[in-house]
Amino acid sequence: MADGRDEVRQKDRGSNKYAAKKAASERIAAQRAAQQRSERRRNVLIATSATVAVLVVVAIIVVVGVSSKKTSSGGGNAVVAAPSSVTDAISSAATSTLTSSTTPDFSTVSGPPTSISSSALKGSNGKPEVLYVGAEYCPYCAATRWPLTVALSRFGTFSNLKTTYSADNDSAGPHTPTLSYHGSSYTSQYVDFVSVEHADGAGKDLEALTSEQNSLFSSLGGGAYPFVDFGGKWMQKGSSYDPKLLSGMTPESVAQAITGTTKQGKTIQAGADIFTAIICEIDGGQPSNVCTAPGVTKAESAINGASK
Repeated sequence: MADGRDEVRQKDRGSNKYAAKKAASERIAAQRAAQQRSERRRNVLIATSATVAVLVVVAIIVVVGVSSKKTSSGGGNAVVAAPSSVTDAISSAATSTLTSSTTPDFSTVSGPPTSISSSALKGSNGKPEVLYVGAEYCPYCAATRWPLTVALSRFGTFSNLKTTYSADNDSAGPHTPTLSYHGSSYTSQYVDFVSVEHADGAGKDLEALTSEQNSLFSSLGGGAYPFVDFGGKWMQKGSSYDPKLLSGMTPESVAQAITGTTKQGKTIQAGADIFTAIICEIDGGQPSNVCTAPGVTKAESAINGASK
C-alpha cells in the first residue's frame, strides 16, 4: 500500500512541476507580449512625435517665409504706383514753370549742390549721366526727389514712378511725402538717369550699387543719402531744403503745390531750376528752350556765383 501511495505522490509532484513550469512559461510569454506591445506603442509615439515636429517646423518655415515677404516688399510705409494726378502735375510743373515770369527765390535753397572735379559719368551712347543714390526711408531723399524729378522731366520722360512716405520715426522729417524711383524707368535723348534706391522704407537692402557707384557714393557722398552726381561736374549731397517743409502733406498735395505760390511750391521750383541749370551744363545746353528759360539762366548765375 505504501508503495502505491508513494507512486501517486510522485505522479502528483510531477504534475505540479509541469503545471508550475507551464505557468512560468505562460507568465514569461505574457511579459514578452506586453513588452512587445509597449515597444510598439513607444515606436508609434516616437514616429508620431517626429511627424508632428516636422509639420511644426514646416509650418514655422512657411509662416516666417510669408512674414519676410510681407515685411520686405515696401518695408515701412506703403509704396504704390503714382496716380495720374501726381504724374500729370509733375509734367505740368516741368513745362509751366519754365515760362513763369516770377523770379525764383533761391534763398529757400539752404543746401545747394557743389561743383566737383571727378571722372565724367557717361551713360548709353555717350550721353552724360545723372546718378542718384537714396533710400525710401530717408526724409532728405524724400525732399530731394521732388525738384530732381521736375528737373529731369524737362529733359525726358519717367515711367512707373511710385509714391510713398519717409520713415515715421525719423525726427529729421517724419512721414515726409515723396516719390520712389524703385522700379521706374527714364528715357531722354539728352541725358541718362541712373537711380539706386539703396534701401526700402524699413532700411532693408533694396537695390545694389555697382563697385563704381559705391566708390563715388563713399568717396564723394560720404556714404550719406541722398547723393546725386551730375556727370562728374556737380554733386548734391543731402537735401537742398528742410524736409519738414512738407510736413502734413500728401504726395498729391505736394505735386499740386509745385506750380503754386506757396512756400513749398516756390522751394521746389527753385530747386528744380537749379538742377535744370546743372543738367544744361553737362549736356551742352540742350534743349535750348529749357536751358534759356528765365528761371534756369538765373539759377545758373546763382550757382556759378556761389561756387566761385
